[in-house]
Amino acid sequence: MITEGLELITKDTVTTLTGAVIVTNIITHFVKDYTPEFLDKKIVALLVAAFIMFANQCIFGTFTIQSVYMSFLNSFIVAAAAMGNYEILTKKTKRRIKKDLQLQELNFKEEEQKNEVQKDSNI
Repeated sequence: MITEGLELITKDTVTTLTGAVIVTNIITHFVKDYTPEFLDKKIVALLVAAFIMFANQCIFGTFTIQSVYMSFLNSFIVAAAAMGNYEILTKKTKRRIKKDLQLQELNFKEEEQKNEVQKDSNI
């Protein structure tokens, strides 16, 4: 059955660890540039994760003292997973950029050597 619109994030998705981590990554990515400098990005990720976990409890009607406590604990897991994903992605990107720059530098040096050889042969 075809539904109206495209549902990328659903109730079933956001109430899982994977869904909470994805939503935390996305929100943190957009919010982190607008937070004060003294606030560490890890704290921002934790606050976003806690907000998502508590919002799930409030919106989906499972708000109890026990669920609040579990959401608080689970928000640390979600934040840690979200930070791990971000660090892995940025480290891979940085490594790829560094490798590309080293390759460009090597190519540039080879071109310089060829030009010097050509100049020497012309003299």
